[in-house]
Amino acid sequence: MTLRSRLVIALAFAALVPTAVVVTVPILQAGHRAEEETGRRITQAGRQAAVLLEEERGSLADTASRAAADLHGNRDGLAAVLRGPEGVAGEVARALGERFALDRLRVAGAAGAVLASWGEGAPGPGTLSETRAVEAGAEVLTLVAERDLGDRFLGRVGAVAGGEALLTGDAGSTCGPVRAEAQVAPGTVLCIRVAPASTREVRRDLLGAFAGTAAAALLAALLLGVLLAGRISRPIQALTERAESISERHRAPLNLLPEKDETERLTVAFDRMLDGLAASEDKRVAAERVAAWEEMARRLAHEVKNPLSPIRLAVENLRKTRLLRPGEFDAAFEQETGTILEEVASLSALVDEFSQFARLPTPRIDACDPREIVSGALALYQGRIERSGVRVERDDGDSPETLRADAEQLGRALRNVIQNALDAMEGCPVRELSVGVRADGGRVVFRVRDSGPGFPPDVLRKAFEPYVTTRRDRGGTGLGLAIAERIVAEHGGTIAADNVPGGGAVVTIAI
Repeated sequence: MTLRSRLVIALAFAALVPTAVVVTVPILQAGHRAEEETGRRITQAGRQAAVLLEEERGSLADTASRAAADLHGNRDGLAAVLRGPEGVAGEVARALGERFALDRLRVAGAAGAVLASWGEGAPGPGTLSETRAVEAGAEVLTLVAERDLGDRFLGRVGAVAGGEALLTGDAGSTCGPVRAEAQVAPGTVLCIRVAPASTREVRRDLLGAFAGTAAAALLAALLLGVLLAGRISRPIQALTERAESISERHRAPLNLLPEKDETERLTVAFDRMLDGLAASEDKRVAAERVAAWEEMARRLAHEVKNPLSPIRLAVENLRKTRLLRPGEFDAAFEQETGTILEEVASLSALVDEFSQFARLPTPRIDACDPREIVSGALALYQGRIERSGVRVERDDGDSPETLRADAEQLGRALRNVIQNALDAMEGCPVRELSVGVRADGGRVVFRVRDSGPGFPPDVLRKAFEPYVTTRRDRGGTGLGLAIAERIVAEHGGTIAADNVPGGGAVVTIAI
């Protein structure tokens, strides 16, 4: 199976699995969702019933106020209510009740006796009542307006709330287990029967909603898979071909497996390519090793040849003087042997420097004082500093008390840097040397700055490479900074060189 086909199938599954999870989880929770839907219906029905009940109460309150105002403005009616006879007072109550669509209306005196009434039947559990005061001269009458919550109101509530509405006085027990309630009066409840949500219907609705989603997701995944698979497999195929080409140039061609999968082919091609590169790396390392020995031999021959010429000339002069001018031999012997000893010392120093670079011991890490390392390095050159008139500035106020390092090797690296700085300032009118050590986060930083001419640009780029020197005519080997760099590297630190604006150079060691 090709990589493209596998990617298409994987993307299709990647689309279907989340969709299946999204569908399965709600289906498994259909019962809970049905309960939530039933609860929502109950809450909504109760809220709607309460709104309609409040509207009915508000309507009755407005009607009672208008009926009281009407009676207050009817002088003859008030007189009939106050003085009778009963038939005339009843007509006044009937007229008010019919005019304002009340079920019952009563007018009572100040003492509470009913002076006029209209309406049939006694108030029931679903009767709403509003009371208003009516001034009648020196006496205040009480008007009681009543309206029954009858079939019209219950029908309206049922239509709006979506269930049968009943008035009951026993907390809705006759209404059924699934109901919404609204309090009408103490002991009276407006109850609405609510149809519970069906778990089966919820499950069917969910399946219907997700069926189209799953099909659309699968189709989208297939289309996306085809597009992405092509974009992904093309670079892999190109990389495979490139790897095979490289491996064939570095190794004998191998027969690939008859595999259509691009990743398998790429793996085999990379294995072959790595084998070829390993062989090439072995050849390169061997060639570099040979080149390094050739360079070492050439430099050693050059460095040794320079002092050999004066030694040979000194010996030849001694022989000629002894044969031709025996009387001058003692004076010539003293002079020429001095030259020989000087050149031998130069050769010995050269050999020592090469030996140090080739056989630096492994650092012995221990706690040491950075300030003592600076003091030791400066003390070694104290005589030269005084003879050369170099002004030394030392800055170790921010130095930590301890540093874990090989004090002897780190001191050697610092001495090499200081020696380079002193060499650079020879012949300069201003000779200033600044040596500092400070803490910088988790590092200890040594800084050596001189007032010499600075590094030439071509030397600055390779200042820490072996045999790079500007003092070859004065015996420089170019190993001082190379040894310092190697010591610092074995301590896990860094060393950097730079020129200072206005003149001079600075070398920074961070451990």
